[in-house]
Amino acid sequence: MKDDFLVLENVRTWFPVVRGFIRKKTVGQVRAVDGISFSMRKGEILGLVGESGCGKTTLSRTIMQLQPPTGGSIRLEGEDLSHLSPAEMRRQRLNFQMIFQDPYASLNPRLTVFDTLSEAIRTRHPGKKRKELAHAVAKLMRTVGLNPAQMKKYPHEFSGGQRQRIAVARALAPEPKLIIADEPVSALDVSIQSQILNLLKRLTTEMGLTMIFISHDLSVVKYISDRIAVMYLGRLVEVGEATAIMDNPYHPYTKALISAIPIPDPRIEKGRQRLVLEGDPPSPFFYAGAGGREPAELKEVTPGHYASDPEAFLSERRVFEAG
Repeated sequence: MKDDFLVLENVRTWFPVVRGFIRKKTVGQVRAVDGISFSMRKGEILGLVGESGCGKTTLSRTIMQLQPPTGGSIRLEGEDLSHLSPAEMRRQRLNFQMIFQDPYASLNPRLTVFDTLSEAIRTRHPGKKRKELAHAVAKLMRTVGLNPAQMKKYPHEFSGGQRQRIAVARALAPEPKLIIADEPVSALDVSIQSQILNLLKRLTTEMGLTMIFISHDLSVVKYISDRIAVMYLGRLVEVGEATAIMDNPYHPYTKALISAIPIPDPRIEKGRQRLVLEGDPPSPFFYAGAGGREPAELKEVTPGHYASDPEAFLSERRVFEAG
């Protein structure tokens, strides 16, 4: 965990809970991201997995500086993003881009594909002429598997899979070093999902990109990722190589997630035993006053495989269930 392309140290993103109409009073915090630390190698794909509501999207928005962190540091190639001036941030933003979950909502319906992609290209190359932009847009469209003859069409004239390819092309247009893909295939049909996953995997290799791939589907994350980070209630509970996480999960929450992955063979599926964590899941989001949980500490259980203490995790659940 000493690689220095992207380093997160004790990143926290808390939101105040305010009550009262006339006399507003802060009574606690929503701790959506609560002490996240990890690092990434250049050219790596890190799969960030966890159930809906665990804080994955908030973490991605915090890394992108769309949501300012409450505390901690985020360093990209040694530069702390949270301490940059607005001008420096505009320069640095060219190096990281995001692919959003919904291809129907993330594209401007009033812009053609040419306008969408050329606008993104101009952020890196403001002096390009229209003919040069048309050539660059055509090249981008071919890269993501689209026909350049369709660059004058609007988003509503494309299918869901094609729209997501446009979104991928838009993320590639400023020539970034880091891409965060926030559940980019969850809104697509299964057959289209595989095409987009193969596209992202190929582009990461060919263009030397580093990627954080966010999903709640462990089977998808296993396919595309080099390493997997498991997130639960605002914190990381396990991080390691994809094969190590899937074959030898250490944390109870990771085991429960893996046991829920369906197997297409009905004979095997019928006899499988699924792990269920007893009791209702605790709500980590609201904390009264300044108190709360201790920062999560990951310990190396095998070389390169880190996990938090399972006993502390289970005892915390019992405390929340009792109180």
